[in-house]
Amino acid sequence: MQTLPAILTPWQRLKNREISYEEALRMLVDDRGNINLELLDAEVHSRFFRQVPNRSALPPVIPLLLWRGCYCLGSPVSLKEEDIQNLSDRTLTEINIIPISEKSYRAWHLSQTFNGNSITSATPINPLTGKTEQEDINEVTELYLKKANDQISRIKTIMSGALRNRASDIHLEPTPEGLKVRYRIDGILRDITTLSPDLSRPCVVALKVMSNMDIAESRRPQDGRIGENYTSGEETDLGLDMRVSTLPCMGGEKVVIRLLPRRNPFSGMEELGFSPNKLNIYKGWLKEPQGMVILTGPTGSGKTSTLYNSLQAIATENVNVVTVEDPVEYVLPRITQTQVNEMAGMTFAAGLRAILRQDPDIIMVGEIRDSETAETAIRAALTGHLVLTTLHTNDAVSAIPRLKDIGHDPGLVSDALLGIVGQRLVRKICPHCAEPYKPTDGDLKKLGLLREEANPKAWRCGKGCAKCFNSGYLGREAIVELLNIDDTVRQLIYEGTMTQLHQYLGEIKFHSFRMAAIEKVTTGVTTIQEVLRVLPHSALYRKYG
Repeated sequence: MQTLPAILTPWQRLKNREISYEEALRMLVDDRGNINLELLDAEVHSRFFRQVPNRSALPPVIPLLLWRGCYCLGSPVSLKEEDIQNLSDRTLTEINIIPISEKSYRAWHLSQTFNGNSITSATPINPLTGKTEQEDINEVTELYLKKANDQISRIKTIMSGALRNRASDIHLEPTPEGLKVRYRIDGILRDITTLSPDLSRPCVVALKVMSNMDIAESRRPQDGRIGENYTSGEETDLGLDMRVSTLPCMGGEKVVIRLLPRRNPFSGMEELGFSPNKLNIYKGWLKEPQGMVILTGPTGSGKTSTLYNSLQAIATENVNVVTVEDPVEYVLPRITQTQVNEMAGMTFAAGLRAILRQDPDIIMVGEIRDSETAETAIRAALTGHLVLTTLHTNDAVSAIPRLKDIGHDPGLVSDALLGIVGQRLVRKICPHCAEPYKPTDGDLKKLGLLREEANPKAWRCGKGCAKCFNSGYLGREAIVELLNIDDTVRQLIYEGTMTQLHQYLGEIKFHSFRMAAIEKVTTGVTTIQEVLRVLPHSALYRKYG
């Protein structure tokens, strides 16, 4: 195979007398002071830093050229005469300073700190200020990928970028242009970069090797796991689990990686987004010796975080807490966690039956998917166990007919239930770029509010900044609908109709999704656009009474 000739750097071409000093400099630095980092010469770099090894004592400079006993250095700041003389004395050369942009210097500094052999979540530090700063996620990822020289380094670079930017998932999608990389941040997918077509297949194969998948099989979906360590600032050897899923599709295989840091991410129930009143009611359910608590909502609505925070709060040394999950996402202390394995016959129902022989006090069932699991969970809740579980419904109230439809005695359902939580996650307005927002008549109409009810002075929106990737949102918080099963609700579940239940909830002014959403918008937590994006029409506009 014929090898391509190596591309010479401007310094090498200058040494070969192919170009002049001025031409070499123009190739390296444009009129705006931006440096073409790919054309910097490694030998010029290494010579300079061998002569001045203590980088921390250096002013901000980048070695560009070495020609006729003179170092040409780029700097984003105006250097003092004594600094220039000091550099000249240490290198035994003349020094010529070329103005460059701060952006170029920061990019060069980032490239010097790149380590493709490790994964890190540390936020970049601005070398000119010494302070951490929000990176340009696309630029930094592409910069690091150019420094990566093998597939493992590229994969770890992508993982590091996801961790630094709070991504929950990484999507790698084959396209005609190459392998598109996307991060899911605050529930929204964002395009990051695209790997060239010649790197697409090797990158997927390397990921399959890391995940212990069959690299020869690309016609069927596969699932695997990766265990790695990562660093965060001064903390090292932090555990990181990753669930990897491949899917054959047009153009190749799509890969999705779920990032699961092993360090406990659950800071407490107060951080869930429940209002104080709802949190007190919810905590009351968790103190009960028996009964069932159900969390409802679609995938990605925060049910797992609420469940894990709840288990962490009640898993004391005095109780036996056992879970059956699909899969186990985080390992929690003082809790026995089991995982569904249908190939081995370990279903939710089978796992739950086995747990009941383990003398449990508290049981968490990841999801009620069938009548057998539902029946076993209900009977467990009626025989001295506190059972926490999830169900896929649009709102809290809809969980009741769903349980009945699965085929259970309404009397057992009503006796077992303590309460139902419906929740969704909305993005919070970025505090760094929030500004007042005057609601329009259309906004008020969508929420069914009069202007005097809307507290318009508290409405806000984010105009977009570097901290929030110009989205106007940073972080997420739960919108919660909480149905407390009091005696009247219990009786209506047993022998009433859903119409009667809705009428009763209207009478007691049930704090529905709509009311919870209005509260978040009118207190400046989120925007009406975000509420409409997350909440289904049936949940937002359902009226009780």
